[in-house]
Amino acid sequence: MHDNVDELHLALINSYMTHKKRSFQCFQDLDLTTGQPKVLTVLNKDEGYLQKDLAKRCHVEPATMTSLLNNMEKKNLIYKEPVYVSGGKRANSVYLTEKGRQLANKVIEIVNNIEEISFKNFNDDEKYTLINLLNRVTTNLETI
Repeated sequence: MHDNVDELHLALINSYMTHKKRSFQCFQDLDLTTGQPKVLTVLNKDEGYLQKDLAKRCHVEPATMTSLLNNMEKKNLIYKEPVYVSGGKRANSVYLTEKGRQLANKVIEIVNNIEEISFKNFNDDEKYTLINLLNRVTTNLETI
């Protein structure tokens, strides 16, 4: 065991910040702002989320999601369809436009490329172990 109690903290911050910096540079080239790449990839896998459910899925506040989606709608990346939910309330289901789908595919290419670079010189067992350990850290922190 190492004496430095800051090791996990620093390792997580350093890898997160470096990953974010590399990703953000690529996403900026696509004229995407923070949060938009996540929305695109989520909708690319499964469209028709209610706006509030999409916010949960993307780990953002509902107000933030409203702002993100309004900006994405102005860029013609998504469209909303009104639906009625329990109690007769109206909500919006969110879908990708063709332009949004093309951009989502570019985002996925970027994410895959950055993952490939991140895992350079890792074997499959090491990749699996790292992902598993990070997921366990997340689970531990979510349960406190």
